[in-house]
Amino acid sequence: MDKLENNDPNPELHVDADWKNQAQAEKEKLAAKVGDATQPAAAQAAAQSDSTPAITPSFEMIVEQFAGQALMAMGAIPQPGGQRKTDIGLARFFIDSLAVLEDKTKGNLTSDEQRTLLTALTDLRMTYVNVLKNPKK
Repeated sequence: MDKLENNDPNPELHVDADWKNQAQAEKEKLAAKVGDATQPAAAQAAAQSDSTPAITPSFEMIVEQFAGQALMAMGAIPQPGGQRKTDIGLARFFIDSLAVLEDKTKGNLTSDEQRTLLTALTDLRMTYVNVLKNPKK
C-alpha cells in the first residue's frame, strides 16, 4: 500500500489466490449449467451431436423453404401431421416474398441460383392460379 500512498506510477498488484480459485470454480459451474458461452451456438450444437451432419445454408435452400411453405399453404403438400389446409393469403405471402427476393438479388445470382428461383416462382404461380380456379371444398 505504500506505493499507492506515495503516488508511485507502477503500483504493485496483489491478487488473492483464494479469490481467483473461487472465480474459476464459479465460471466452471456456470459453464456446466448453460454450456460454454464463449462458443457460438452452432459450435455448441455440433459438439453435442457429432452424428448429425452439418447443414450449410444456401440460396437454393432459402428458395426451397419459401416454396415449401407456399405449397403447404395451397394444400399441394401436407402439413406436418398429414393435414392439408388451404390458406391462399399465406400462399400469396410466400410467393410475393420470393418475388421480392428475385427483385433484390437481380444481377447478383449465379445462373443456377437464378434458374432455381425462376423455376420455383413459375411453378408456384401456376399452382396458385390452379388453386384459385379449382378451390377444394
